[in-house]
Amino acid sequence: MISKLESKIFGKNNRFQLTTKEKKELKKDFKNSTILITGAAGSIGSIFTKELKNFDFKKIYLLDKDENSLADLARSLNLLFKSKVKKIYFTCCDLNSINLHNFLKEKKISHYFNFAALKHVRSEETYESSIYMFKTNCIYPFNFGDLSKLQHIKKIFFISTDKAVHPLSVMGLTKKIMESNLSIVKNKHPKKFVSSVRFANVSFSNGSLLKNIYEKTLDNIPFGVPINVKRYFIKQKEAANLCMKSLLNKCDGKILIPSYKSVGKAYDLKKISEQIVIELGKKPKFVFKLQKTHKNSQQIILHKKKIMGQKFIKEMYEKNEKIIDFGSSQLLFLSPLKKSFETKLINKKVLNSKNIYELRKILQKISNNENFQIFQNADELNKII
Repeated sequence: MISKLESKIFGKNNRFQLTTKEKKELKKDFKNSTILITGAAGSIGSIFTKELKNFDFKKIYLLDKDENSLADLARSLNLLFKSKVKKIYFTCCDLNSINLHNFLKEKKISHYFNFAALKHVRSEETYESSIYMFKTNCIYPFNFGDLSKLQHIKKIFFISTDKAVHPLSVMGLTKKIMESNLSIVKNKHPKKFVSSVRFANVSFSNGSLLKNIYEKTLDNIPFGVPINVKRYFIKQKEAANLCMKSLLNKCDGKILIPSYKSVGKAYDLKKISEQIVIELGKKPKFVFKLQKTHKNSQQIILHKKKIMGQKFIKEMYEKNEKIIDFGSSQLLFLSPLKKSFETKLINKKVLNSKNIYELRKILQKISNNENFQIFQNADELNKII
């Protein structure tokens, strides 16, 4: 149902379809590979994993902390991969609970793809969850130690976000730091392939606003949307294709970025929520406070306040970034990975902070963005959406 709804709203066309030449290069690259995918059971990680059915590989290790989602993924792969499923191994744990260096070494991992991340504003409400977000996005995935001792490793790929551009939130800043960390890895180990991709919002992904609208409408539960906020969207299949393209040789040492031309218009969240409700056979009713409604009417609560770290419209790259055409009629760009931060110093300052106010003061200084919000009352934030 979601895939049909996604096509209805955003169109059936796959803007980032792999070319025959690209498939041929990836087929050669994946042959006899041993792959580790962290965050494998998430929306993008699972779609990407399913795409591997089209390639030959030696082994795949799928790691995720969500046991139920990992079990669902296993059931799907049993149908998709058939005889190849014997080459797939499932590990249910958090990245910080394993010795990543030893795992990569003992399993002889050749391709390390990281999709694990904390991505929601709600994870910034408290000091504890903000620190966990920082560790999950910036520290745990890089605990592989000295790569020169991991001779099997050929490729490293991490997923980023458009929120890393002029970040206003902890999540956006941690992803920008992650991009910087990848640059450091590449500079230290120039023979290792290192790349990333920067996404717009992935439609109907787990935990997303569109997925929430869909589920709440089916259950006839009111939901909230912000007024005058626009977002760029790409479809789930397109997200997987972008990840695949990021593994091409031309992306080594770079971030793959969809152009404004390729992602098309920015969608008004109020209008798109209305369209979803109508497509699900209900009548949208916009209100500012909860009201009594008819059975076939769906209440959509509008709010004018901007959520912490929220931009009214997103950007895909910064003006001072070096942009290289991917060679796709300006549908995709490449930006060289750039060291923007002193990782060890940042880690020390963040981990030595004592409360949410002190932490956000440190992060605002690191972001060099005066609009980065230092503090917002958690009780107030809880009332939004």
